[in-house]
Amino acid sequence: MSRKALPRGPRSFLRWLAQWPFFSRLATQLRHATTHFLNIFRNAFAGTTMAATRRDSKAAIPPEPPRHMVHLKTKEECRLGNETTQVWTVELPSKHAEGVLKVIKDNVPGQDSIDLQHLRRFAKPKFLPEHVLGKRDLVKEMYAVPRAWESTPQAVMQASTTAVWEYSNPAKSRHNARPPTLHLLICPTRIMSLQDLHGILKEHTPFSSSADSWAYPLEIKEITVPLLAPTSVAQANEWSAHYWPTFYRKTNPFGAHPASIEKAETELQQPEEENIGVEEALALAAKVGDDNRRRGLGSGTGCVIVERVEGSTNIIAVAGDARYKPQAHLFGEADNDTYCRGNMMGHAVMRAVGMVGRKRLRCATLSIARSAAKAESNFHKGGLAVDEEARDAFFNDLPISQLEEQYFREDNLKPDGYLCLKLEIFLTHEPCIMCSMALVHSRVGRVIFKERMPKTGGLTAEMTRNDSGPVGLGYGMCWRKELNWQFMCWEYIPVTEAGTVTREGSSKDLKDEKYNPEAKNNLEDVMSANVTLSSFASMHV
Repeated sequence: MSRKALPRGPRSFLRWLAQWPFFSRLATQLRHATTHFLNIFRNAFAGTTMAATRRDSKAAIPPEPPRHMVHLKTKEECRLGNETTQVWTVELPSKHAEGVLKVIKDNVPGQDSIDLQHLRRFAKPKFLPEHVLGKRDLVKEMYAVPRAWESTPQAVMQASTTAVWEYSNPAKSRHNARPPTLHLLICPTRIMSLQDLHGILKEHTPFSSSADSWAYPLEIKEITVPLLAPTSVAQANEWSAHYWPTFYRKTNPFGAHPASIEKAETELQQPEEENIGVEEALALAAKVGDDNRRRGLGSGTGCVIVERVEGSTNIIAVAGDARYKPQAHLFGEADNDTYCRGNMMGHAVMRAVGMVGRKRLRCATLSIARSAAKAESNFHKGGLAVDEEARDAFFNDLPISQLEEQYFREDNLKPDGYLCLKLEIFLTHEPCIMCSMALVHSRVGRVIFKERMPKTGGLTAEMTRNDSGPVGLGYGMCWRKELNWQFMCWEYIPVTEAGTVTREGSSKDLKDEKYNPEAKNNLEDVMSANVTLSSFASMHV
């Protein structure tokens, strides 16, 4: 269509006008201005409605339930934590336990190539699941009955203080105090075949006949046991009830040490006097995020960064989401009158980390300040011009509210540290993949978030699905062995929730991201563990 030809109809006329740059820029400005004012009106109307509700009925808004910290599972914990392997077991008389174990160690090569030290080698029948015990054998029961030559008759003995001889019953033999039989975990099934193992045990007592006793029935069973060590007491108890008696050694081969987790939870949930706790920090993060949302600048997420030095805490940075803050393009004259929305650098985490970086430079000693100035001068020597106004507008890491300015202007950061090294991050929502990786690069120490984001979050490691959709993306960025930094991470959930992947989502803003708690039996693994027994044996120490 030629520009000179007048179109017919309103839609054709608008398309014809869009060919002219002036009308195109005007339409873009009107669209962004209309959206901006609609956001402001929507937020103001929501605030007025909520205020009226609070005035009219105090019972309309129920109090928020008490919450507690639940440490997130790591990626390795989700991939390998439920792995099992097959092993051989055998039941034997308890008095022959040491002898049979010596036979196993001498004749079964490579039995320790797979680390199963979290499992008991010998187990009493009363601690075994029913499917491991099986049906009782009458022959085995008869073997436990003492024979005539094994019973000890009464003895005639002389008292130590008199010359009178009297009858006395000797003390009971030691073996009567222990169970008649024990179950022995022999070795993984891949180490030796059933036929070879049967041939070895059949040649030794008690499975071979002798002059003193008949042969004990040899029955070798194949059972399933957990491959890796449990990471909690509850998990050890569950595995003991379903598989085989299992130890919990207060360690976690897949993540942070339980003692470190317990210490952190105590410091955060039971803060000392004048120290900030998890409740206060998350309330501050929610306030700064809500302030920016009401102004039409962000989505409502907030971030608070705290430094803990010698037991005392200081709030270093407070930032709310500002992704919708209008930013003028300065890259060309034709775009000077246009605006953009959704600046990814306006996420609360990115802004807070940027504020910490600015404060680091401000609090740095003279030597560090000189090094930073020298590094910046290299840009000018290379012919790269630095537009500070454009940089500040893009990274959006300067305060935009009084609350953010209040904490930004305080020089309370320990000098000469690396960015966010071992700092504590409090978030209203689980960060996205970009922000999660920024936390890794910033070397943070602890992260606590309140609302899980199943469709966008990058910290949770569960990678399962149910009828209602994905439970999580499964990235687990907080603790991955492929990365050069790991940090502890918690979800702050109501005490009524169990902290599992099947619990109902608590995000108030994203109704479609809630899980279906009734679909917990329909969970299906998306990714199977890519690990072999031999590779684990070389990895696990």
